[in-house]
Amino acid sequence: MNSNQFNKILVVKHGSLGDIAFSILAMASIKQFFSNATIDLLTEEKYVNFLSTSNYFNSIFKDNRKGIIDSLKVILKINQNKYDLIIDLQNSKRTNNYWSFLKFISKVKVNGSRSNCDIQYVIPPQGTESPQQGLYNQLKLLGVNEINQNVDWLSKDIKAINEKKIILMIPGVSKSGKDKQWSPDKFAILSSTLEKKGYNICVIGQKSDKETVETINNACQKVIDLSDKSPPEIIYSVAKKSNLIISNDTGPGHIAALSNSPILFLAKDNVISKSNLSEYKNAYTILTDTMDSISVKKVLNFLHKSKLINK
Repeated sequence: MNSNQFNKILVVKHGSLGDIAFSILAMASIKQFFSNATIDLLTEEKYVNFLSTSNYFNSIFKDNRKGIIDSLKVILKINQNKYDLIIDLQNSKRTNNYWSFLKFISKVKVNGSRSNCDIQYVIPPQGTESPQQGLYNQLKLLGVNEINQNVDWLSKDIKAINEKKIILMIPGVSKSGKDKQWSPDKFAILSSTLEKKGYNICVIGQKSDKETVETINNACQKVIDLSDKSPPEIIYSVAKKSNLIISNDTGPGHIAALSNSPILFLAKDNVISKSNLSEYKNAYTILTDTMDSISVKKVLNFLHKSKLINK
């Protein structure tokens, strides 16, 4: 296939912030390869403002993945827009049902890894490849062989943060991911120890992470507290300025990892986490069966041994 074969393309991506982070370079690569095409995006409302600043898409429309009626409206809108190609970066049961229905009313070609895709990438067993690599392999079927690593659009002016030697802490997790969270008390002890070594501690998080962030605040003399003030572009921009990032296996951590600053992930020792973390050349990992078994001493020893902090 060549870059001029399709004139009007729809990219589809829902999911968690981590899912969005995994797909950003794939989106950039689609834009770079199909530079002459009109490219639209179907995503959830919460990501519209964020992804609109990428300039990858001519327009973005919403799919909040609700009931049958809303899904039918989405399918009909896709049909009305007369796309030549749909690139399904979500590859879910829901989107596969969309394409099943769309086959009856449209001749659009669908690229993805589900059964109703016309240009289908057959995914290997879980854990064989990272989520990012799976998307890159899917795009190769369209002729997209070069991955665009440039995500400068994520950089924002954060002159208000003038400190040097910043360590960015990402202690929160989603409500469904509590088993992936390292103890807030341990994050606090680690933060205090690193502060005494001359580092400036910066913490990001959502409203739901308030108690976790307060635990770190109370343990330190001074914290750059960006809790509830850290959309993805701020996470990325602070990460770019940081000497080191320490994070759970969570969406904001994957956004921070795009910065290419050194990042230490504290994560579960399972196929999914290993797969999620395998793509980053700038990442270090401490993996465990239970998050409680990771001690502060173990993390500090790892940081010293890996020369990620000063003695």
